[in-house]
Amino acid sequence: MRLFLLLCILSPILFAKDNLSSLLASYQRESELSKITKKEEAGMINIYTRHDLEEMQVKRLDDILKILPGFHLTRTTNNLTSLQKPTLSTVQLTSIRLYINDHDMSSSSFGSAFLIWGELPIEYIDHIEVYKGASSIEFGNETGSVIIKLYTKTAKREEGGKIRFYGDNYGSANLDTYIASSTGELSYFAYANLNNINREDYYNTYENKTYELNSNRKGHNLYANLQYKKWILELGSYYKQSNDFLGRGIHYTPTGGELDAYHHYLHLTKKFQNNLKLQLSYDNASYDRTYLDPNGIQITDAPLINDFDINFNDEIFSIVVDKKITKENHSLLLGTFYKRKKFSVDGSFISNSQDYSSVSNFANALNLYSLYAEYTYNYNTTTRVIASLKEDIFKYQKTIASNNELVTKLGLIKHIQQFQFKAFITNSYIPTAFYQLYNPDNTPYKANPNLKNMHLLLGTFSIHYKVKKHHIKFVVARNQIKDSIVYNPAAEGFVNSPESHSYTRLELLYNYIFDLNNRFSIDLFCGENNKDVIASPKYASIIQLFNKYKKFDIYNELVYKSAYDYFGLSMDASFDYTASIKYHYNRDLSIGLRGENIFKSGYKQAYQNFDYAIPVSDQKIWFNLEYLF
Repeated sequence: MRLFLLLCILSPILFAKDNLSSLLASYQRESELSKITKKEEAGMINIYTRHDLEEMQVKRLDDILKILPGFHLTRTTNNLTSLQKPTLSTVQLTSIRLYINDHDMSSSSFGSAFLIWGELPIEYIDHIEVYKGASSIEFGNETGSVIIKLYTKTAKREEGGKIRFYGDNYGSANLDTYIASSTGELSYFAYANLNNINREDYYNTYENKTYELNSNRKGHNLYANLQYKKWILELGSYYKQSNDFLGRGIHYTPTGGELDAYHHYLHLTKKFQNNLKLQLSYDNASYDRTYLDPNGIQITDAPLINDFDINFNDEIFSIVVDKKITKENHSLLLGTFYKRKKFSVDGSFISNSQDYSSVSNFANALNLYSLYAEYTYNYNTTTRVIASLKEDIFKYQKTIASNNELVTKLGLIKHIQQFQFKAFITNSYIPTAFYQLYNPDNTPYKANPNLKNMHLLLGTFSIHYKVKKHHIKFVVARNQIKDSIVYNPAAEGFVNSPESHSYTRLELLYNYIFDLNNRFSIDLFCGENNKDVIASPKYASIIQLFNKYKKFDIYNELVYKSAYDYFGLSMDASFDYTASIKYHYNRDLSIGLRGENIFKSGYKQAYQNFDYAIPVSDQKIWFNLEYLF
């Protein structure tokens, strides 16, 4: 362990070489797919290339979210991965859009399927793009302000296969494998994953009895694509089962319960001549949640219950058509999509000590129509102007009134020698989740069919300076929000807040590239809201160091978050240190170690009415074995 840490800490001294040719080659290292797929006009981008993912020994999507500038990674009381903005609590789920290639991982019940896919195993992912301050017009789908795009590996670049195993000191085990082949105009890629992830247990005592707080999870992930000429067929299936962690009881004393969730999808893409593209997709998802707590679970204003089971089921059909027209300095993207989103819920809520029981079973559906256009004018080789708009029409099957929403965006990208300037202003909205709008039984929560969508006016500006080995970027983002949705369990249930609020985020990035294999970056960011709320750290920084020595890849990561007070608890500043080392025995066989939260001083999350804060990331050592065939 000491030797492992020594190698990681000494790596800056061992590998700081001055080589201009290596700098140029480092740009070529960026995945060819990321060069093709990234959309500068979509917003402020963070890209994690294939080499980044491999050198960091990334296992799951939350490993990347943990180091996403501008956000804190956290987990909710019921063991779901979530994001926080500095000073604020969890980000509204429907504002986060997750894509695998061009497939939007949507949800009828919750608006976004991020709550299922947040810990997705990503061995089959080539690179990741995260767009902040986006409108989603460029991606031709539902609106969001944070777009996470995961692009899968392709058969043409993966001829053959790979198997990867990793395990940790808690007894966790994960197995990934894929195989790919390309012959002429026909190619296929198939991937499978099995995982069983164990986490540190915590305990809570109530009336002299101790309760175990368990957050283990397990599941599998399957993906395949078949490509023939201009046709691409994709199939995906993700299943996870997880324990309830703190649960939903009023005293956080769970005695069982778990989440069983799956999401299956089928996506067909056809590319025609003249830049016309057609997409058809079908999704089927289930979210089955059980809570058990003998000391009482509060739902709406009903008597306390002990046994709580609810199951959300989604079916989504969508068709997307878009066409890009380019002539000289002008480019116009025109598109439309239709989605049919079915939503159904059933559940039981039973108490052994109170005279209360209820069974719910209800359904609804949404027809969503959208028209969108984006115009880009390349004034010259250094100046680009972007204007876009999108009209969404919501027509519900029952109870909820139809409504329209308009999204508009203006942008400018300007290059002046070594400087790049980007500025965007977006007038948008965040869709309201179905479960917040429709629940005729008002059990276990009160819905409100009269809710308005949350609206935001978002402005972003960045300066990016590149000279030789130095990259410096400064970003400022400010949004004004109205009609935010809050929950009042004792009164109306979900309601629109009468108060508007604003939020400002600042980010400063410095990146230094020693040579092809050695680079350093530090990202500083902070956030502030006009309500003087401090629900999470205000300041944070992420330091990364990538090095290569002979057959060794060495990676260091330090995540700092400032002190904060929340729910009556005072949390000290946190320092989450992660380091990894990988040995390439030969071209096909690699062995690695990755230590996470090594000094057990990482970010801790405070929870309401809970006596102590709990680390978001465990102290772990992972063993990694990879073989190409």
